[in-house]
Amino acid sequence: MELAGTGGPEVLVPATWPVPRPAPGQLLVRVGGCGVCGHDALARRGALAARAGAVLGHEIAGRVVATGFGVEDGWLGRRVALVQRIPCGVCADCSDGLTTLCRQGPGFYGEDLPGGYAEYVVASPLNAVPLPEGIDEATGAILSCAVGTGLRALRSAGVGTGDIVVVTGAGGGVGVHTVQLAHHFGCRVVAVTGSPDKADELERLGADRVAVRPDARALRAAVGEVGGRRGADAVIEITGGPTFATSVRALAPRGRLVLVGNTEPAPLPVEPGLMILKELRMHGSAHADRGDLAEVIDLVLAGAVTPVPAHRWSLAEASSAHSALDARTVTGRAVLVP
Repeated sequence: MELAGTGGPEVLVPATWPVPRPAPGQLLVRVGGCGVCGHDALARRGALAARAGAVLGHEIAGRVVATGFGVEDGWLGRRVALVQRIPCGVCADCSDGLTTLCRQGPGFYGEDLPGGYAEYVVASPLNAVPLPEGIDEATGAILSCAVGTGLRALRSAGVGTGDIVVVTGAGGGVGVHTVQLAHHFGCRVVAVTGSPDKADELERLGADRVAVRPDARALRAAVGEVGGRRGADAVIEITGGPTFATSVRALAPRGRLVLVGNTEPAPLPVEPGLMILKELRMHGSAHADRGDLAEVIDLVLAGAVTPVPAHRWSLAEASSAHSALDARTVTGRAVLVP
């Protein structure tokens, strides 16, 4: 499926592409599952770098069916989950272990590279992690983005046992797994969602309180109900614009806000006085790297987090999956299965 242009789900149309040939050092992966992310919807609408003719999809798992020259033995035939970006492995950022910042490699699926809304993609040992038996490929597809993004953000926020953590966009693919992970780490979790229909599921997944479309006062009250008299220790801000100002107000002195998503691309309001007086800390957190993905796989195998591939569509039904995503009727992550 490729983009015929920008707009609604109808711009996702069938297309025929030749099967890629892996270059030296590359893997050819037959796609077994590809997650449908809010990032994809933004790209489809024209808010990101994808152009007409692009193949979306950066949440990918499948089986290696061919390898390029120089690839070590053992990859051929292996089931793998992929990280969203293929790094170069040699630049200063890669040498420092900051592969999410690499801009010298092949790049990001769906923007720099044809993505997983297809039968095949190219990959690399630098962005592939073996997928063990017991995790099917549709589930493996969502581990890097839908689970790993939250893991990386929680690590970046430095949360620990007893901390109060607010998770916005908690009913979405990244959100439901961040709630589970924060609960696993011993945090008290306040889940923020725009849908009252998702409240029971979020409580089942580990939320101590669920706040539906809260204003600043209501969110502070929810935080107070779980022991945060002075506010939350951390906010994992997945929604961005619609909830950002409320999230900042919910922070305790020296609270940390980690921004991982912005569903309405636009500048966000920051109150300098509030940041200064409360000594707040805010920073961004990008997608998972290969180490994060490997840790996620271990957590899944240990039962610490249960991936939520809420609905599965065939590849030909990509526009239907996007329609459900736009309508916010999906709890967890939608997955395309070729």
